[in-house]
Formats: sequence, C-alpha cells, structure tokens
Amino acid sequence: MIGCMCISVFPYYDIKTHKNGFKRRPVLVIGKADAGDFVCLPISRVTRSEHIDKVYDIAITPDSVPMANLTQVSYIRTHKQTVINSASLVKTVVNFKVEYADIFCEVISKVDLFQSAMLKQARM
Repeated sequence: MIGCMCISVFPYYDIKTHKNGFKRRPVLVIGKADAGDFVCLPISRVTRSEHIDKVYDIAITPDSVPMANLTQVSYIRTHKQTVINSASLVKTVVNFKVEYADIFCEVISKVDLFQSAMLKQARM
C-alpha cells in the first residue's frame, strides 16, 4: 500500500445543505501509522496559483503520470499530511513507487524537508 495512489473517502460539511457528506479524493500513501491507519498526502487541483507552495507542492500532469488517470494538472501536497483509516481507502489507482519511482523519491525528499523544517521550528 505504501507508494500507492488511492481514492479515499473524506467526510465534509456541506454549507449549502447544512449536512455532512462524503467526497472521494486522490491521495498518495507514504507510510503506515498503525495497524489500521496510513499516512497520506492529498493530490489536489489547486485552482488559485497563490495557494501553490513553491517548495512543497509537486506538480503532476496527465502526461507525466498517465496511469494516474488525471484530467488536469494536480499537485501532491507534501506539507499536508493526513492519517486515513484503511477502510477509507476504497480503490488503488497506481503504485507510484513502482511506476513513477522518480516522482515518489522526490515526494519523500520533500516530506523529509518539510518535517525537518517543522521540527526545527518546534524546537525554537
């Protein structure tokens, strides 16, 4: 599972209907948190360029990762880690670790860079 791009189910609050709902979102699994949970990075379209982090967001395109079935430019958000229960990972799309090893290595390097910077700030 580590290294796989998966479709996950995320809960959200719909402000229009005033109800909770669920969305399917792509994520990249980068680690195992415990027996039932995985550490994941969201893969998102970022529609406003000012929200793109020039250091930590990694752009991927339909041409650069054709097996990911993307329809437009998306970003692996290496500074936005989340823990997801395995039951919420509903479909595996592609194994980045195998099919796109260079991108996966870049992702792990950026995660490491972010973690180091964050921990350095915490120690100050």
